[in-house]
Amino acid sequence: MKLIINQPYIDKNKLISKIEYNNTSYDMFFEVDNEYVKYLTDDNANSFLIALIPFIVKHNYDVEIKSSISSKLYYQLTTYLLPLLCDNFNKKRINISCTLTDKKYNGAGVGASVSCGVDSFYTLLKHKELKDKKYNITHLCFFNAGSNGEYGGESAQKLYKDRISHIKNFCKEYNYPLVTINSNMNELIMMNHEKRHTFTTLACVYVLEKLFNKYYFASGLEFNGSHIDESDTAFYDILNVECLSNENITFYCSGLETTRMEKVKFIANFKETYNWLNVCVGQEWKNDCKCHKCIRTMTALESINMLDKYNKVFDLDYYKKNRTYILASMLRNNRNRIQHQLLNEIIQSYKANNIKIPITSYILSYKITKNDIKQIIKKFIPRKIMINYRIKHNRINDGWMD
Repeated sequence: MKLIINQPYIDKNKLISKIEYNNTSYDMFFEVDNEYVKYLTDDNANSFLIALIPFIVKHNYDVEIKSSISSKLYYQLTTYLLPLLCDNFNKKRINISCTLTDKKYNGAGVGASVSCGVDSFYTLLKHKELKDKKYNITHLCFFNAGSNGEYGGESAQKLYKDRISHIKNFCKEYNYPLVTINSNMNELIMMNHEKRHTFTTLACVYVLEKLFNKYYFASGLEFNGSHIDESDTAFYDILNVECLSNENITFYCSGLETTRMEKVKFIANFKETYNWLNVCVGQEWKNDCKCHKCIRTMTALESINMLDKYNKVFDLDYYKKNRTYILASMLRNNRNRIQHQLLNEIIQSYKANNIKIPITSYILSYKITKNDIKQIIKKFIPRKIMINYRIKHNRINDGWMD
Protein backbone atom coordinates (compact mmCIF):
# COMPACT_ATOMS: atom_id res chain seq x y z
CA MET A 1 0.00 0.00 0.00
CA LYS A 2 1.13 3.53 -0.76
CA LEU A 3 0.48 6.95 0.73
CA ILE A 4 1.21 10.02 -1.40
CA ILE A 5 2.12 13.43 0.02
CA ASN A 6 1.65 15.98 -2.73
CA GLN A 7 3.57 19.24 -3.14
CA PRO A 8 2.57 21.62 -0.32
CA TYR A 9 1.14 25.01 -1.26
CA ILE A 10 0.06 28.16 0.54
CA ASP A 11 -3.53 29.39 0.42
CA LYS A 12 -3.91 32.65 2.37
CA ASN A 13 -2.69 31.68 5.85
CA LYS A 14 -2.74 27.90 5.38
CA LEU A 15 -0.05 25.42 4.35
CA ILE A 16 -1.83 22.58 2.54
CA SER A 17 -0.96 19.23 1.00
CA LYS A 18 -3.26 16.69 -0.61
CA ILE A 19 -2.72 13.31 1.07
CA GLU A 20 -3.72 10.31 -1.06
CA TYR A 21 -4.23 6.78 0.27
CA ASN A 22 -6.60 3.85 -0.22
CA ASN A 23 -8.23 5.46 -3.29
CA THR A 24 -9.18 8.53 -1.29
CA SER A 25 -7.64 11.92 -0.61
CA TYR A 26 -7.51 14.38 2.26
CA ASP A 27 -6.52 18.06 2.16
CA MET A 28 -4.39 18.33 5.27
CA PHE A 29 -3.59 21.84 6.46
CA PHE A 30 -1.71 23.89 9.02
CA GLU A 31 -3.08 27.38 9.69
CA VAL A 32 -1.12 30.29 11.18
CA ASP A 33 -1.85 33.89 12.14
CA ASN A 34 -1.28 36.43 9.37
CA GLU A 35 1.99 37.75 10.84
CA TYR A 36 3.61 34.32 10.40
CA VAL A 37 2.48 33.60 6.82
CA LYS A 38 5.86 34.76 5.51
CA TYR A 39 7.53 31.89 7.41
CA LEU A 40 5.32 29.11 5.97
CA THR A 41 7.59 26.52 4.35
CA ASP A 42 6.03 25.21 1.14
CA ASP A 43 9.16 24.11 -0.72
CA ASN A 44 9.48 20.87 1.23
CA ALA A 45 7.11 18.34 2.82
CA ASN A 46 8.97 17.89 6.13
CA SER A 47 6.01 18.95 8.28
CA PHE A 48 3.50 16.62 6.58
CA LEU A 49 5.81 13.61 6.64
CA ILE A 50 6.60 13.98 10.35
CA ALA A 51 2.96 14.47 11.32
CA LEU A 52 1.96 11.34 9.43
CA ILE A 53 4.66 9.00 10.73
CA PRO A 54 2.30 7.31 13.26
CA PHE A 55 -0.38 6.93 10.57
CA ILE A 56 2.14 5.60 8.03
CA VAL A 57 3.70 3.07 10.41
CA LYS A 58 0.35 1.94 11.81
CA HIS A 59 -1.10 1.18 8.36
CA ASN A 60 2.27 0.12 6.91
CA TYR A 61 2.19 2.48 3.93
CA ASP A 62 5.15 3.01 1.69
CA VAL A 63 5.42 6.73 0.97
CA GLU A 64 5.75 8.72 -2.23
CA ILE A 65 6.49 12.41 -1.67
CA LYS A 66 5.92 14.69 -4.66
CA SER A 67 8.15 17.30 -3.10
CA SER A 68 11.50 17.34 -1.36
CA ILE A 69 12.40 16.62 2.23
CA SER A 70 15.51 17.43 4.22
CA SER A 71 18.40 15.10 3.39
CA LYS A 72 19.43 14.93 7.04
CA LEU A 73 15.86 14.17 8.11
CA TYR A 74 15.56 11.49 5.40
CA TYR A 75 18.79 9.84 6.55
CA GLN A 76 17.80 9.78 10.22
CA LEU A 77 14.26 8.57 9.54
CA THR A 78 15.17 5.79 7.10
CA THR A 79 18.34 4.65 8.87
CA TYR A 80 17.27 4.80 12.51
CA LEU A 81 13.80 5.93 13.56
CA LEU A 82 11.47 4.20 11.10
CA PRO A 83 13.27 0.81 11.20
CA LEU A 84 13.18 0.89 15.01
CA LEU A 85 9.49 1.79 15.11
CA CYS A 86 8.53 -0.78 12.49
CA ASP A 87 10.48 -3.56 14.20
CA ASN A 88 9.11 -2.73 17.64
CA PHE A 89 5.52 -2.53 16.39
CA ASN A 90 5.79 -5.64 14.20
CA LYS A 91 5.42 -3.80 10.90
CA LYS A 92 7.27 -4.24 7.64
CA ARG A 93 10.02 -1.75 6.84
CA ILE A 94 8.80 1.39 5.05
CA ASN A 95 10.15 2.78 1.78
CA ILE A 96 10.12 6.54 1.11
CA SER A 97 10.39 7.90 -2.44
CA CYS A 98 11.28 11.60 -2.64
CA THR A 99 13.84 14.17 -3.69
CA LEU A 100 16.25 15.57 -1.11
CA THR A 101 17.27 19.10 -0.20
CA ASP A 102 19.96 20.71 1.98
CA LYS A 103 18.42 24.17 1.74
CA LYS A 104 19.21 26.49 4.66
CA TYR A 105 16.69 29.06 5.86
CA ASN A 106 18.81 30.65 8.61
CA GLY A 107 15.91 31.18 10.99
CA ALA A 108 16.78 32.78 14.32
CA GLY A 109 13.75 31.87 16.44
CA VAL A 110 13.99 29.74 19.58
CA GLY A 111 10.64 28.18 20.39
CA ALA A 112 8.94 26.23 23.15
CA SER A 113 5.42 24.98 23.64
CA VAL A 114 3.31 26.80 26.21
CA SER A 115 0.38 25.01 27.77
CA CYS A 116 1.03 26.59 31.19
CA GLY A 117 1.41 23.05 32.54
CA VAL A 118 4.22 21.76 34.75
CA ASP A 119 6.47 20.58 31.91
CA SER A 120 6.03 23.71 29.80
CA PHE A 121 6.58 26.07 32.76
CA TYR A 122 9.71 24.15 33.72
CA THR A 123 11.04 24.52 30.17
CA LEU A 124 10.18 28.21 29.99
CA LEU A 125 11.65 29.10 33.38
CA LYS A 126 14.81 27.05 32.74
CA HIS A 127 15.51 28.99 29.55
CA LYS A 128 15.39 32.56 30.78
CA GLU A 129 18.45 34.78 30.94
CA LEU A 130 20.92 32.06 29.97
CA LYS A 131 24.61 32.83 29.76
CA ASP A 132 24.59 32.09 26.02
CA LYS A 133 21.72 34.29 24.87
CA LYS A 134 21.17 32.45 21.60
CA TYR A 135 19.55 29.67 23.65
CA ASN A 136 17.00 31.97 25.30
CA ILE A 137 13.40 31.37 24.23
CA THR A 138 12.13 33.98 21.77
CA HIS A 139 8.68 32.58 20.91
CA LEU A 140 6.11 30.56 22.81
CA CYS A 141 3.93 28.21 20.78
CA PHE A 142 0.53 26.61 21.12
CA PHE A 143 -0.54 24.04 18.55
CA ASN A 144 -3.76 22.16 17.88
CA ALA A 145 -1.77 18.93 17.74
CA GLY A 146 -4.06 16.58 19.66
CA SER A 147 -4.13 17.63 23.31
CA ASN A 148 -7.35 19.62 22.77
CA GLY A 149 -9.13 16.63 21.27
CA GLU A 150 -7.20 13.74 19.80
CA TYR A 151 -9.85 12.96 17.18
CA GLY A 152 -10.53 16.57 16.19
CA GLY A 153 -14.02 17.91 15.59
CA GLU A 154 -15.97 20.89 16.92
CA SER A 155 -15.32 20.21 20.60
CA ALA A 156 -11.57 20.11 19.96
CA GLN A 157 -11.72 23.40 18.07
CA LYS A 158 -13.67 25.05 20.90
CA LEU A 159 -11.23 23.85 23.57
CA TYR A 160 -8.27 24.93 21.41
CA LYS A 161 -9.67 28.46 21.07
CA ASP A 162 -10.58 28.68 24.78
CA ARG A 163 -7.06 27.66 25.79
CA ILE A 164 -5.52 30.16 23.34
CA SER A 165 -7.39 32.96 25.08
CA HIS A 166 -5.88 31.97 28.45
CA ILE A 167 -2.38 31.56 27.00
CA LYS A 168 -2.54 34.88 25.10
CA ASN A 169 -3.20 36.67 28.38
CA PHE A 170 -0.19 34.98 29.98
CA CYS A 171 2.07 35.87 27.03
CA LYS A 172 0.85 39.45 27.06
CA GLU A 173 1.61 39.84 30.76
CA TYR A 174 5.14 38.46 30.38
CA ASN A 175 5.84 39.93 26.94
CA TYR A 176 6.29 36.77 24.87
CA PRO A 177 5.34 36.52 21.18
CA LEU A 178 2.79 33.72 20.76
CA VAL A 179 2.77 31.44 17.70
CA THR A 180 -0.41 29.42 17.21
CA ILE A 181 -1.00 26.72 14.60
CA ASN A 182 -4.35 25.12 13.93
CA SER A 183 -4.58 21.90 11.93
CA ASN A 184 -6.98 19.22 10.75
CA MET A 185 -4.36 16.44 10.94
CA ASN A 186 -6.01 14.92 14.01
CA GLU A 187 -9.11 14.00 12.00
CA LEU A 188 -6.92 12.01 9.61
CA ILE A 189 -4.52 10.38 12.09
CA MET A 190 -7.26 9.38 14.57
CA MET A 191 -4.89 8.13 17.24
CA ASN A 192 -4.64 8.49 21.01
CA HIS A 193 -2.73 11.70 21.77
CA GLU A 194 -0.11 10.20 24.09
CA LYS A 195 0.80 7.60 21.48
CA ARG A 196 1.82 10.17 18.84
CA HIS A 197 2.08 13.64 20.42
CA THR A 198 5.82 14.15 19.79
CA PHE A 199 5.37 13.73 16.04
CA THR A 200 2.34 16.00 15.65
CA THR A 201 3.89 18.71 17.84
CA LEU A 202 7.25 18.77 16.07
CA ALA A 203 5.51 18.68 12.69
CA CYS A 204 3.96 22.04 13.55
CA VAL A 205 7.41 23.49 14.23
CA TYR A 206 8.47 22.44 10.71
CA VAL A 207 5.55 24.40 9.27
CA LEU A 208 7.60 27.47 10.26
CA GLU A 209 11.01 26.04 9.39
CA LYS A 210 11.99 29.48 8.08
CA LEU A 211 11.45 30.97 11.55
CA PHE A 212 12.97 28.51 14.03
CA ASN A 213 16.48 27.16 14.48
CA LYS A 214 16.00 25.70 17.97
CA TYR A 215 12.98 24.24 19.71
CA TYR A 216 12.56 22.93 23.25
CA PHE A 217 10.19 19.99 23.41
CA ALA A 218 8.97 19.60 26.98
CA SER A 219 9.44 15.96 27.94
CA GLY A 220 6.89 14.39 30.24
CA LEU A 221 9.25 11.72 31.60
CA GLU A 222 12.83 11.54 32.80
CA PHE A 223 15.57 9.78 30.84
CA ASN A 224 15.82 6.72 33.10
CA GLY A 225 13.80 3.91 31.61
CA SER A 226 13.72 5.30 28.07
CA HIS A 227 12.48 2.70 25.60
CA ILE A 228 10.14 2.42 22.64
CA ASP A 229 6.66 1.89 24.02
CA GLU A 230 3.35 2.11 22.16
CA SER A 231 1.57 3.72 25.12
CA ASP A 232 3.41 7.05 25.06
CA THR A 233 6.02 8.63 22.78
CA ALA A 234 7.46 10.32 25.90
CA PHE A 235 9.22 7.03 26.65
CA TYR A 236 11.45 7.50 23.60
CA ASP A 237 11.53 11.29 23.12
CA ILE A 238 15.32 11.31 23.33
CA LEU A 239 15.32 9.24 20.12
CA ASN A 240 12.59 11.31 18.47
CA VAL A 241 14.14 14.74 18.99
CA GLU A 242 17.49 13.53 17.68
CA CYS A 243 16.09 11.85 14.57
CA LEU A 244 13.58 14.61 13.78
CA SER A 245 16.13 17.45 13.88
CA ASN A 246 17.60 18.59 10.56
CA GLU A 247 19.89 21.17 8.90
CA ASN A 248 17.66 24.06 10.03
CA ILE A 249 16.05 23.06 13.33
CA THR A 250 17.62 21.42 16.36
CA PHE A 251 15.20 19.92 18.85
CA TYR A 252 16.04 19.58 22.54
CA CYS A 253 14.22 17.32 25.00
CA SER A 254 13.78 19.71 27.91
CA GLY A 255 13.19 18.18 31.34
CA LEU A 256 14.59 14.79 30.42
CA GLU A 257 17.26 15.32 33.07
CA THR A 258 14.92 15.43 36.08
CA THR A 259 11.76 13.98 37.61
CA ARG A 260 8.22 15.39 37.61
CA MET A 261 8.39 15.99 41.36
CA GLU A 262 11.59 18.00 40.96
CA LYS A 263 9.92 20.05 38.22
CA VAL A 264 7.02 20.85 40.56
CA LYS A 265 9.46 21.94 43.26
CA PHE A 266 11.32 24.12 40.74
CA ILE A 267 8.33 25.95 39.25
CA ALA A 268 6.78 26.52 42.70
CA ASN A 269 9.55 29.06 43.33
CA PHE A 270 8.25 31.35 40.56
CA LYS A 271 5.28 33.59 41.23
CA GLU A 272 4.12 33.59 37.57
CA THR A 273 2.99 30.00 38.04
CA TYR A 274 0.69 30.92 40.96
CA ASN A 275 -1.83 32.67 38.69
CA TRP A 276 -1.33 30.79 35.43
CA LEU A 277 -0.62 27.08 36.10
CA ASN A 278 -3.02 25.02 33.98
CA VAL A 279 -2.69 21.24 33.92
CA CYS A 280 -6.21 20.00 33.21
CA VAL A 281 -7.00 17.36 30.58
CA GLY A 282 -10.74 17.80 30.99
CA GLN A 283 -13.06 19.42 28.46
CA GLU A 284 -12.78 22.93 29.90
CA TRP A 285 -9.82 25.28 29.57
CA LYS A 286 -9.49 25.80 33.34
CA ASN A 287 -8.47 23.27 36.01
CA ASP A 288 -11.45 21.14 36.99
CA CYS A 289 -9.62 19.69 40.04
CA LYS A 290 -11.01 16.25 39.14
CA CYS A 291 -8.95 14.89 36.25
CA HIS A 292 -5.87 12.77 36.93
CA LYS A 293 -3.45 15.60 36.10
CA CYS A 294 -5.19 18.09 38.38
CA ILE A 295 -5.16 15.57 41.23
CA ARG A 296 -1.54 14.65 40.59
CA THR A 297 -0.44 18.29 40.56
CA MET A 298 -2.48 19.37 43.60
CA THR A 299 -1.17 16.49 45.69
CA ALA A 300 2.40 17.15 44.54
CA LEU A 301 2.08 20.81 45.58
CA GLU A 302 0.51 19.87 48.91
CA SER A 303 3.35 17.43 49.58
CA ILE A 304 5.82 20.36 49.54
CA ASN A 305 3.52 22.76 51.43
CA MET A 306 2.95 24.96 48.37
CA LEU A 307 -0.66 24.25 47.40
CA ASP A 308 -2.09 27.33 49.16
CA LYS A 309 -0.15 29.59 46.78
CA TYR A 310 -2.22 28.24 43.90
CA ASN A 311 -5.63 29.24 45.23
CA LYS A 312 -6.35 31.27 42.06
CA VAL A 313 -5.96 28.29 39.71
CA PHE A 314 -7.29 25.42 41.85
CA ASP A 315 -10.51 25.20 43.85
CA LEU A 316 -8.90 24.58 47.23
CA ASP A 317 -12.25 24.42 49.03
CA TYR A 318 -13.19 21.48 46.81
CA TYR A 319 -9.80 19.89 47.42
CA LYS A 320 -10.01 20.21 51.21
CA LYS A 321 -13.56 18.88 51.26
CA ASN A 322 -12.61 15.84 49.18
CA ARG A 323 -9.00 15.41 50.28
CA THR A 324 -9.50 12.00 51.88
CA TYR A 325 -11.01 10.56 48.69
CA ILE A 326 -8.50 12.28 46.40
CA LEU A 327 -5.58 10.82 48.35
CA ALA A 328 -7.30 7.41 48.37
CA SER A 329 -7.49 7.57 44.57
CA MET A 330 -3.79 8.44 44.39
CA LEU A 331 -2.85 5.55 46.67
CA ARG A 332 -5.03 3.12 44.70
CA ASN A 333 -3.55 4.13 41.36
CA ASN A 334 -0.03 3.89 42.73
CA ARG A 335 -0.67 0.41 44.08
CA ASN A 336 -2.21 -0.62 40.74
CA ARG A 337 0.88 0.81 39.02
CA ILE A 338 -1.13 3.45 37.17
CA GLN A 339 1.34 6.36 36.75
CA HIS A 340 3.30 4.50 39.41
CA GLN A 341 6.59 6.37 39.04
CA LEU A 342 4.97 9.81 39.22
CA LEU A 343 2.63 9.01 42.10
CA ASN A 344 5.28 7.18 44.10
CA GLU A 345 7.41 10.34 44.03
CA ILE A 346 4.50 12.31 45.49
CA ILE A 347 3.88 9.76 48.23
CA GLN A 348 7.56 9.83 49.19
CA SER A 349 7.41 13.64 49.24
CA TYR A 350 4.53 13.53 51.75
CA LYS A 351 6.64 11.28 53.97
CA ALA A 352 9.82 13.38 53.59
CA ASN A 353 7.95 16.54 54.63
CA ASN A 354 6.03 14.84 57.47
CA ILE A 355 2.63 15.59 55.93
CA LYS A 356 0.18 12.95 57.04
CA ILE A 357 -2.03 11.03 54.68
CA PRO A 358 -5.21 10.04 56.60
CA ILE A 359 -5.57 6.39 57.57
CA THR A 360 -9.06 6.58 56.05
CA SER A 361 -7.47 7.28 52.67
CA TYR A 362 -5.41 4.09 52.93
CA ILE A 363 -8.53 2.11 53.85
CA LEU A 364 -10.62 3.64 51.04
CA SER A 365 -7.85 2.94 48.53
CA TYR A 366 -8.73 -0.78 48.79
CA LYS A 367 -12.38 -0.15 47.96
CA ILE A 368 -13.40 -1.66 44.62
CA THR A 369 -14.52 1.11 42.24
CA LYS A 370 -16.58 1.11 39.06
CA ASN A 371 -13.36 1.51 37.08
CA ASP A 372 -11.89 -1.57 38.79
CA ILE A 373 -14.97 -3.56 37.74
CA LYS A 374 -14.66 -2.28 34.17
CA GLN A 375 -11.03 -3.39 34.00
CA ILE A 376 -11.92 -6.85 35.30
CA ILE A 377 -14.77 -7.20 32.80
CA LYS A 378 -12.50 -6.13 29.93
CA LYS A 379 -10.22 -9.08 30.61
CA PHE A 380 -13.05 -11.49 29.82
CA ILE A 381 -14.59 -9.72 26.81
CA PRO A 382 -13.70 -11.40 23.48
CA ARG A 383 -11.36 -9.33 21.32
CA LYS A 384 -13.88 -9.18 18.45
CA ILE A 385 -16.48 -7.53 20.67
CA MET A 386 -13.91 -4.98 21.89
CA ILE A 387 -12.90 -4.14 18.32
CA ASN A 388 -16.55 -3.65 17.27
CA TYR A 389 -17.06 -1.37 20.28
CA ARG A 390 -14.04 0.72 19.33
CA ILE A 391 -15.25 0.99 15.72
CA LYS A 392 -18.65 2.19 16.94
CA HIS A 393 -17.03 4.82 19.16
CA ASN A 394 -14.52 5.88 16.52
CA ARG A 395 -11.51 4.52 18.45
CA ILE A 396 -10.38 1.70 16.21
CA ASN A 397 -7.24 3.62 15.19
CA ASP A 398 -6.27 4.28 18.79
CA GLY A 399 -2.67 2.99 18.66
CA TRP A 400 0.25 1.97 16.46
CA MET A 401 -0.52 -1.77 16.56
CA ASP A 402 -4.33 -2.03 16.19
